[in-house]
Amino acid sequence: MKRLLLAMGLALSLGACGFHLQDGASIPPTLAGIRVEGSGPAGGSLAQAVARALEREGNYQQKTGPVLRIDNAGISQRVISISPASGAALEFLNTLRADISVVGADGKTLLPPQPLLVENSFSFNSASPLATNEQQNAAQRQMLRQAAQQILARVLNSPRFRAAKP
Repeated sequence: MKRLLLAMGLALSLGACGFHLQDGASIPPTLAGIRVEGSGPAGGSLAQAVARALEREGNYQQKTGPVLRIDNAGISQRVISISPASGAALEFLNTLRADISVVGADGKTLLPPQPLLVENSFSFNSASPLATNEQQNAAQRQMLRQAAQQILARVLNSPRFRAAKP
């Protein structure tokens, strides 16, 4: 039951966040066929999340397309709340950091590198410690989706690319 409520809450919060591409119409011509590359411990996972979001909207990567670079991507976690009774960690803060940039097919910088920071906290019931790993994985998946949405919003709404729209 708790998982169902959690899933419903996540679905509602992600659906209500306001970011949505409309049938690829938001992708400017200069970014058509954009490829996504990532580096760092979380770079591959984040690049895949961004590429999937673009594909859902009709953008398919092309070898001759520009490159959205996600460099030095990593996720860290720290304890932010401890139970006074048991000394067990109750709440964690996940932090995702990366640098994003866009490079044209000709190698010229279209969007200079800029930092990305996404932070999410999550807690768990200390009476059920086995659920901690699954909750942590779900929190990190949600963080990757949020980071992907932020990256797309930043890139697609950049004045550099908005000016290029017909």
